[in-house]
Amino acid sequence: MSRWLWLSFIFLFIPQVVWASEKEEWIVQVRHTSDVRHLQPYVVDTIGTFVKVAVTEEERENISRLPFVLNMEKNDIKRAAVDDPLFSEQWSLAVIDWHIPSLTSMNRLIGKQMIVDGREYVYDGESFEGEHIVIALGEETLSRLSVTVDHIEGPWRIQVKDETGAMLGENEGELARLDVLLSRPSSTVHLYVTAPNWTNRPRIVELKGVNHVIVAIVDSGVALHEDLNDHVLYSVSVDYAENKRYADDTFGHGTHVTGILAASVNNGKGIAGLIGDAPIDILPIKVLDRYGVGGDFEIAKGVKYALDHGASVINLSLAGQGETEVLKAIIEEAVKRGVHVVAAAGNSHMPTTNIYPASYPGVMTVAAVDREQMPLSISNYGWDVEISAPGDFLISTYISGYRTMRGTSMAAPHVSALLAILRATYPEEDALQLRKRVWKTTKDVHWRGYDMYTGYGMIQWQQALALSAPLGIDWLNLQPGQPIAKNRTYILALSSPFVGKQGHLFVNGKLVYSFNVDREMMSFRLFDLMKQQGDVAVVITDEKRVIASDVRATPIRPTPFSDVKKTYWAYSDILQAQQLGMIRGYGDGTFRPNNPLTRRESIVMLARLFDWEAPSLLSAPFVDVPLTTTNALLVATAAEKGIVKGAGGKALLHEQVTRGELALLLVRALQLENEPIRSVYPFQDVKQQDVWKAVQLLAERGIVAKVPYFHPNEPVTRAQMCAIIVRVSTLIRQYSTKSA
Repeated sequence: MSRWLWLSFIFLFIPQVVWASEKEEWIVQVRHTSDVRHLQPYVVDTIGTFVKVAVTEEERENISRLPFVLNMEKNDIKRAAVDDPLFSEQWSLAVIDWHIPSLTSMNRLIGKQMIVDGREYVYDGESFEGEHIVIALGEETLSRLSVTVDHIEGPWRIQVKDETGAMLGENEGELARLDVLLSRPSSTVHLYVTAPNWTNRPRIVELKGVNHVIVAIVDSGVALHEDLNDHVLYSVSVDYAENKRYADDTFGHGTHVTGILAASVNNGKGIAGLIGDAPIDILPIKVLDRYGVGGDFEIAKGVKYALDHGASVINLSLAGQGETEVLKAIIEEAVKRGVHVVAAAGNSHMPTTNIYPASYPGVMTVAAVDREQMPLSISNYGWDVEISAPGDFLISTYISGYRTMRGTSMAAPHVSALLAILRATYPEEDALQLRKRVWKTTKDVHWRGYDMYTGYGMIQWQQALALSAPLGIDWLNLQPGQPIAKNRTYILALSSPFVGKQGHLFVNGKLVYSFNVDREMMSFRLFDLMKQQGDVAVVITDEKRVIASDVRATPIRPTPFSDVKKTYWAYSDILQAQQLGMIRGYGDGTFRPNNPLTRRESIVMLARLFDWEAPSLLSAPFVDVPLTTTNALLVATAAEKGIVKGAGGKALLHEQVTRGELALLLVRALQLENEPIRSVYPFQDVKQQDVWKAVQLLAERGIVAKVPYFHPNEPVTRAQMCAIIVRVSTLIRQYSTKSA
């Protein structure tokens, strides 16, 4: 069962459990400011007798009935108005839940003490003349210095040096603005502005210093379009396709991709770019010629240029067949440095197996979805696809004017923009954590869970920004449900705090390999370690304490079971349980529906139903289930949660589960043990008090039938367990439909 379905179930049936995703903001007006203390668990902010609270629907109803509450109203959300005339045609922005970024670029030189040609000067943003400017930055870090002059008479030059005279960066050209990307921080910088052979000295109309995240657009270049914001660094662009001075776009594709990210917002022209005025720079790198064609050597040079100039995100809206060592090596270097490499999946409606750079490990490969949020018909698919974004006839800037284009090339910059915003918002998080923010908050738009057509789902802008910091552990080239290949090396990426800790590899919950985490990227030949297909779990421990974990589920192919005929009473339930990924059957193609359910099988099915994670301590809670036993990891989790209690220190996994025991397991798993019984049903054969209460709670929620006899001592069959799973899932789907 997917996490969001489970949360919906919690919301519907377990009022005392509070999840952040259920809460909404309301404004409560109370009689006196002293009344605020009674709402303290829910308070977000206050203005006099008005209190902003975050509450569930049930909590809202309870608060509204309190005697000191005068009024309660929804905290209605307003959005910044966008006056760009083509904004209404940008259908993709609504489906990814995009809002104009609240982050804004800041000129960090305003108010700075400077020495201009020997004279002390405090920069206030006004124009001035000067050839040698000394700027005291102190602890301030700048990624870029830009100088704009009042006129152009020919080539001019800027150089930036540190206090020792070592070069930090330089640029020369005939543009009104020249930019320098600074190679490293310096407490004091010396800026030299020279214009040889000019009749009139240049006057500096703007001096700008920023600390921005850099997104490199490795594409066909960029045109000097009136709707692109000044974060597009045309003066430091480079052309490896046609060897021109700047990355001038002669094809149009790169300008279109750039506009999706960096079109000016609220300038009364064209469209709105995703990054708004956030502290993000766009570095155009031309590797595709006027026909949209470029070689791997040129693309590799482009990626290297991006790395050498401090890019945090590299957008590769290009794809083709064939692998080369030169491109593979430079992308591998980028991934090792913690740079996000975002690549289009390609537009041939074919597997990504031999599509590059999409298939290189560590690349975030993006598929495209259409207006109905379904896979775009031309989009490539495969296990390399990690994420999806809108790509169907999107309007953006072009060489002149605007044009709609479609494909995974248009989807990729949506992901690059989000990663850049996340990098600017959470500079303390590493690339692995930011990557996980993106895929953990996607909207499931195709098959349930991960699928090869849309990856983890379609990006969701606000949800990714709101997620609490995820743990930095992820397989770079292994997706949920992906079969383990015999001759393939799999790469496990880990955040630096986990280096020096212990790692443990589990297959089907059985410990098969322990290792020292000695670096941030570790390679494994999983087929050799596993000896079989199965769920793959990695658990990182400090002593026995679990500090991180990652679980990848084995594919469950919905093939018919040979021993379950269409006339069988539970045929539909078994089929649905299989489609939900809760059951797998046996290797011989049978399900054996009438076999009694064992304790082991019940734990496995509950773990899949509730999507349990690893326990907080890695130890064997029962003497008969060492960690080297199949499903030991799930048993440890179930024991820690108090769901499985065992007997005499043993789990007795081989024993059958009775209907009464299953009722207890379900109530514990659903956290219903402390819930009151609202209606009593006459189960005449249930005498044991805890079982009686469990059955009542389940009957009240429609999970078990309201009949006179429950038969608590009878064994549960595998078919009956499927019926229970489906019953719960049906209730969840009904609730989801009503609330949609």
